[in-house]
Amino acid sequence: MKNIVLISFVLISLLISSCSSLIYFTEEIRDELYENDLDIEMVQFYNSDKIILKRNLSKAEMQIAKGTIRLENGQYFEEIIIPKKTKGVAVKLGAKYLKVAFEEGENRNLRFDINENSKYQISADSWYNNYGSIKYDTTVYYIVPGSNKIMLLVNKEYFSNFEKQIRIVKGRSVGR
Repeated sequence: MKNIVLISFVLISLLISSCSSLIYFTEEIRDELYENDLDIEMVQFYNSDKIILKRNLSKAEMQIAKGTIRLENGQYFEEIIIPKKTKGVAVKLGAKYLKVAFEEGENRNLRFDINENSKYQISADSWYNNYGSIKYDTTVYYIVPGSNKIMLLVNKEYFSNFEKQIRIVKGRSVGR
C-alpha cells in the first residue's frame, strides 16, 4: 500500500512539474527584458489559441496552395492552421508591436500589437466583419473570426528570475 501511495505521489509531482505555466506577454514584461539587456529574439513565444488564416483560391492557384484546401459552397479555400500553444520566435520589434514567426520562411510572421490591457494581441492590416486582412508569405490571407482575440504567451518560469536585488546603502561616517 505504501508503494502505491509513493508511486502516485511521484507521478503527480512529475505531472505538475512538467506542466509549464504560460502567462500573457505584456508591455511590462517587454520593458523588464529591455531593462535587463535581454534579447527578445531569445524568448520562446506561444499563441493563446488556434489561429486560422484563410484565402479564396482560383482554379489556377489550387495547384500552388501551401496549406489545406477545402471546398465550401462551391469555392475552394486554402487554410493555414497554427494550433494553440505553437512555439514562435520574435523576428521584428517595433515600439508598440512585435512580429512573431511560427514557421520558417520569408514573410511568414504575424503581427501582435499592444492592446488596451497592455497585452500583445494579433493584429491585421485592416478588419472587416471580424476578418483581418494580412500579407502572409507572398499572398493576402484573412484571419478568421475567433482568431482575432489571440494573445502572445510566454513561460512564467523564465520571467520569475527577473526579481531585482536591492541593497540600501546606509552611508559612511568620517573616521570609520
